[in-house]
Amino acid sequence: MKAVKFFFFFLFTIGLTQNLWAADKIRVVATITTLADFIQQVTGDLADIYTIAAPKRNIHFYAPTPKDVLKVKKADVLVHTGLDLEAWRPPLLETAGNARFLGEAKFEIDVSKGIKLVEVPTILSRSQGDLHIFGNPHYWVDPENAKIMLETIANRLSELYPEHASEFQKNAKAYRNKIDEKMKEWLAFMEQFRGSSVITYHKSWPYFADRFGLKIVEQLEPVPGIPPTAKHLAKLRSLIPEKNVKLIIKETFGENRTSEKLSRETGVKVAVLIQNPGAAKEVQDYFSMMDYNFNQIRKALKNE
Repeated sequence: MKAVKFFFFFLFTIGLTQNLWAADKIRVVATITTLADFIQQVTGDLADIYTIAAPKRNIHFYAPTPKDVLKVKKADVLVHTGLDLEAWRPPLLETAGNARFLGEAKFEIDVSKGIKLVEVPTILSRSQGDLHIFGNPHYWVDPENAKIMLETIANRLSELYPEHASEFQKNAKAYRNKIDEKMKEWLAFMEQFRGSSVITYHKSWPYFADRFGLKIVEQLEPVPGIPPTAKHLAKLRSLIPEKNVKLIIKETFGENRTSEKLSRETGVKVAVLIQNPGAAKEVQDYFSMMDYNFNQIRKALKNE
């Protein structure tokens, strides 16, 4: 433990002499790339943004790097998903020691504020696997929630930097309007698949499914965070014809073997969907992420 502390102290000493951030800009750390995209939309060229978690990684189990520590140490603002999705965030903030994010944490922005959460547990038990005690934290894949997140970011940045408030609010409103326009297109596109029964690998997609008319009947994980078992897969093989399951949805992270095997055995197609921009080369922002996911669903359900 002493060696680890010394290592971080050494890195801090080095970092203090380095130019880690662009000059004359608000230094913002985002925990995921979706938030980095939203911050960019709100701030324009007023912020220098650093993202912690890589988009192809399982955010639950991300391990912060020394560079993450250095960036957080020198940041002005931290924007995160709140709740208990980023279990690594409190230890990272403690290690970085940036007073802005400790105690009352006045320079943190928790974008879960105002989100209507689903799957809020009434009983907490380890038998339920990796349970999220506040509710399901994968809320940003619903564009209506994205609008709330944008508003939260704009409002909090306006409080912290009132000299730029009008620009933040104008930018956020413009982006929310773009989401409204895209929602018409997305809802119309997904109407053809409304009511389709699907199985997901992890409980990452209830907000997406509820918004766009998909019916999640089961997960490949018997309980969250527990790998599929032979017994559970046998149950799924029986459930698929019973519930007329059309699709298996999984994330970009995690193993593919189980979903591909179940697909071969049952004929149900697999769609690998993206949760954060950057997880595929052609997906560099929120809009292209959503378009990509809808196209993956179309290709799977239409056997393209």
